[in-house]
Amino acid sequence: MLDKSICLATISLIALSLAGCGSSSNGGNSDKDSVDQSPATVTVGFLPGWLTEEERKQYIIDPVQKKYPWITVEMKPYEKGSSLAELVVAGDIPDIVIDTNIHGFNTWSDLGLMYPLSDLIKSNKMDLNRFEPEALDAIKAATQRDDLVAIPYTRHFSALYYNKNVFDKFAVPYPKDGMTWEEAYELAKRLTRQDNGVQYRGLEVNVIERMASQLSLPYVDPKTKQALINTEKWRAVLDFAAKVYQIPGNNQIATYGKAAEQMLGGTLAMYASLNDIMGYKLYSNPDVWDIATYPSWPEAPGLGTRVDAHAMGITSTSKHKQAAFKVIETITSDEVQMMMSRRGKYPVLKDPKFGSSFGADMGFMNNKNIEAIYKTKPAKTFIPTEYDNIAMKAMNGALSDIVKKGVDANSALRQAEESINKQIGELEAGSK
Repeated sequence: MLDKSICLATISLIALSLAGCGSSSNGGNSDKDSVDQSPATVTVGFLPGWLTEEERKQYIIDPVQKKYPWITVEMKPYEKGSSLAELVVAGDIPDIVIDTNIHGFNTWSDLGLMYPLSDLIKSNKMDLNRFEPEALDAIKAATQRDDLVAIPYTRHFSALYYNKNVFDKFAVPYPKDGMTWEEAYELAKRLTRQDNGVQYRGLEVNVIERMASQLSLPYVDPKTKQALINTEKWRAVLDFAAKVYQIPGNNQIATYGKAAEQMLGGTLAMYASLNDIMGYKLYSNPDVWDIATYPSWPEAPGLGTRVDAHAMGITSTSKHKQAAFKVIETITSDEVQMMMSRRGKYPVLKDPKFGSSFGADMGFMNNKNIEAIYKTKPAKTFIPTEYDNIAMKAMNGALSDIVKKGVDANSALRQAEESINKQIGELEAGSK
């Protein structure tokens, strides 16, 4: 990746050169070409891990070719270690950029590539009421705009994965939908034990930002660039997560793939996470696990984690904006959204039929509690910043300090706050 100060300096020069390149909100002439069938090649820039080659073909390339044969889609995954900024430097700007609201679209915005979609949405009669409102709101919050510059096409879901064999072994009832975090904690206490030399863990809460997002807790003030983590609500989340790990025998912090491996292997009873089904190969041992709804906080009943959506936006420099919008229109069509859902990529359309069809074409998902996925609603999002990853790392470090080093929560929060502000200050100074 480019050094931040170099990247920002380059961005400022590029933004000036792009100032007059199709950035007007009226869509230029492209909006008048809705029936134009002139051959067009639409390039799509994205991080390669976000869409497999098979998914690119199934959900984008083939459906677009079938519906709009004059449009050719060229998928352009970023090379290892590269970024959108480097594509711009090379003069190779894609027509469509795929990004996530969690990242805040910051690079895309700084490069002057954002393009408002209002006119294209209107001229193409896209019905935004089909979409989950939380997903659209998350895009607007990420860009701090009232209009849309990107359309979501998939999002993560949250769930509580559990190993049925561990519950059966210790004669403990399976988790139920609608449990609170406290109820999950009580189950964890019953399941954390040693048996025949094997240490069983009751619950892995995963990275702390997931459970904090249910309460819409921000990390950094987007205006002052100061940490917002030293609060009573953040302290309550930190205290609870620490309490889970302080159950005797449950003090190993194992997140992401490590936790999924332990859950599949039968030494971890419950794992609160996102849709790790494919990434963490839960299909490799489908008979041992099932899911329940993601545990909730009493003050936020029925809410899962905040929206983490992948979205497509059209760059201001694109010469094929109308054709690019047809690509977005295709991947968010009922047909493709249903196909995605049935094959394990969660849709963003609010009609219950899309969520209830999740995994229908995946044999290993038979008899799973699919309702648990869509029974919870995404929590209201907050405005993300380019420094959130720094704060997330600091908060997970604070949790580790409490669990592993015995640091008290107040000290851990204060140290995290100081560390976040120091790092942001250095980055801000370096970019000037």
